Amino acid sequence: MQSPPNLTELASRYWESAALNAAVSLGLFPFLSETPATAEAVSEGLNCAQQHTEALLDSLCGLGVLSKKDDKYTLPEALKPLLDPSSPDCLLGALAFNADLFQLWGKLPECVQSGQPVLPANPHLGSDPARTRRFVEGMHSRAGIMARGLLPAIVPEPHSRILDVGGGPGTFSVKLLERDATLSATVLDLPPVVQAAAEIHAGNPVLNRLRFQGGDYHTADYPADQDLVLYCGALHQEPEDGLPALFTRMKAALKPTGSLCVVDLMVSDDRTQPVYSALFQLNMMLMRPASRVHSIGDVQSVLRGAGFSPAAPEEISGTPYTLIRATP
Repeated sequence: MQSPPNLTELASRYWESAALNAAVSLGLFPFLSETPATAEAVSEGLNCAQQHTEALLDSLCGLGVLSKKDDKYTLPEALKPLLDPSSPDCLLGALAFNADLFQLWGKLPECVQSGQPVLPANPHLGSDPARTRRFVEGMHSRAGIMARGLLPAIVPEPHSRILDVGGGPGTFSVKLLERDATLSATVLDLPPVVQAAAEIHAGNPVLNRLRFQGGDYHTADYPADQDLVLYCGALHQEPEDGLPALFTRMKAALKPTGSLCVVDLMVSDDRTQPVYSALFQLNMMLMRPASRVHSIGDVQSVLRGAGFSPAAPEEISGTPYTLIRATP
């Protein structure tokens, strides 16, 4: 039986995320990525009040996000790859997008009461170009870390044709093509999203085997005779009643010998665990009230109804995501 939480501590945990979000928004981590600095140097470099800057720096040290020695602050070695903008594992894009969402959570009571989102429809999917760019960059940086656990689990046969549905930044497809020079892929997502994705990957040699297709994946034409359909990280955008038609379209795009990989946050059948996925349902409600973090059992059931044979779920190492493979 789960022990009850300390309510005072639970109520105050947003202080921690607020401190991290402030550091991201102020550009603190790029400033500290090359050399340690005093609070005075940081406040001058970021044009912030020194006393307040020092309080923020000390709080981040207490959280383990920074280290302090001889009045100088620096990034811990374990976190430096994630917070250094020159690192291929940098998560600053994902953290910046997360900071965009922070203010929305204060409107959660309003959202729950009204059943309405607290943002205009999908600002990160095209209606707000700047937010769209931050969203795609954030998903790219997050996908780069997630790929470490996902790519060992997804190994297409040589010469496979891959359709990446709702592929966002196209990061998974790019990494698959970088690993195997015989593969080709199509990333299908909304035009503003694939435009930002193409800009992110500009100059990558795999682009001669990668096509970005702008369109709504609910209605756009899918390329035929695909060996693998990837559906990674977009499942939670779909209402339950929309999944049968969507999976049927994916099945039609596959060769008889092909396969579908569905990867996303999923919850237990009672919808309470894991807690990150249960909370993510609230996050989606703030923007897209019809969206849903689906249960593993429901996904498997809908896949069967669409003519697939789903395998047992697999947890993606080092991530909160679940993989379900399915064959026609």
